[in-house]
Formats: sequence, C-alpha cells, structure tokens
Amino acid sequence: MIKTQRKTPARREQIINAARKLVIKYGSENVTIRRIAVEVGFSEAAVYRHFKSKKDILLLLIESIENSLLSDLQACNGENDTFTKIEDILIRHLSSVEMRRGVAFQVIAEIVSLGDKKLNRRIFDTVDRYISELTKILNRAQEKGQLRNDLDTEAAAMILFSVVQGLSNVWTLQNYNFDPKEKFAPILNILKNALL
Repeated sequence: MIKTQRKTPARREQIINAARKLVIKYGSENVTIRRIAVEVGFSEAAVYRHFKSKKDILLLLIESIENSLLSDLQACNGENDTFTKIEDILIRHLSSVEMRRGVAFQVIAEIVSLGDKKLNRRIFDTVDRYISELTKILNRAQEKGQLRNDLDTEAAAMILFSVVQGLSNVWTLQNYNFDPKEKFAPILNILKNALL
C-alpha cells in the first residue's frame, strides 16, 4: 500500500529510519533501495526523489551517528568531577549504541566494505571529531589536577572510544545476548584506575 504524500524532511526521516531498521534486521550489506521502499511503503522512485543512491542514505546515517556521539559529549558538559563526567559520557555513548542496537558498527562496516573514499573520510572525520572533543575534556581535567599528569590524553581518549565501540561490536556479534552496561561496569573500574 502506498502512503500519502508528506513533506520532504519527514519523508527523508522515514527513509533513514527504515534504512537503520533494515541494517539491524538484515545487516548493512542487504539494505537496498527496494527494501527501503517496501519498508516505508512507497515506490523505489519515491526513494530516489529524496536520495540519489544508497551511498547518500549512508551519508545521512553517518551524520546521525555523528550527532549522537557529539550530543553524548555536550549533554555531559556540567560541573561534575572529571571521572564522573567521563563516566557519564561513556555510559551515554553505550546507551545510544544499545538504543540503536549497534547500528553504528554495522553502518561503519558497510562503509569499509564499499571502499568508497568519500564515505570512509566522512566516518573518519566523525570519529576523529569525537575523540578530539573527548581529548579536550581530558586536557581540562588534567590541567585541574584531576587526572594523572603523565597521562597521554589523546591516547586515553582513543582508548575510551575504542572500549565502548569494542563492547558494542561484541554485543552486536553475539546477537545482543547480554546486558552491555553490566559488562561495562568492571571495564569502567579498570579505566578509572588507569586515569586517576
């Protein structure tokens, strides 16, 4: 059944949400314009009116991942003591991953498999921006004497990002068979001992 006309931003959001849902359900390699059209309930031509290709849809998914990652950082910009702030950021990041059922990992895997330099650069820029912002938070904490003064903050930011993404990858590959927050608690204690 074909759905009634909607304004362009609403249609684009429907298409992106359908793509995200299909990535979770079938894996990114099986997401096609045809499947997206069926999921949303309109023709392939209607999808092509909003996006030229699957690549354009993936670019918008990357933008969504970036917004999610950066909002995790901005939402924790309070006056908490430093490790509490870092812990809040990591838990928010993990919650976003959990809410989206690891879709960021699957989208990134799809981008890598396509071998498209523009898409690869876009996802690299997204991750790099997140790590840079996290490094700034760690630098401020180090300047206040709240972290070890011999800590390489850029390396620490990379480790913090990698820990959450790594846990997300394991959770996704195990078909979501465990509570990621429960597995994260002992990891967080190790991180705390290393940073403070």
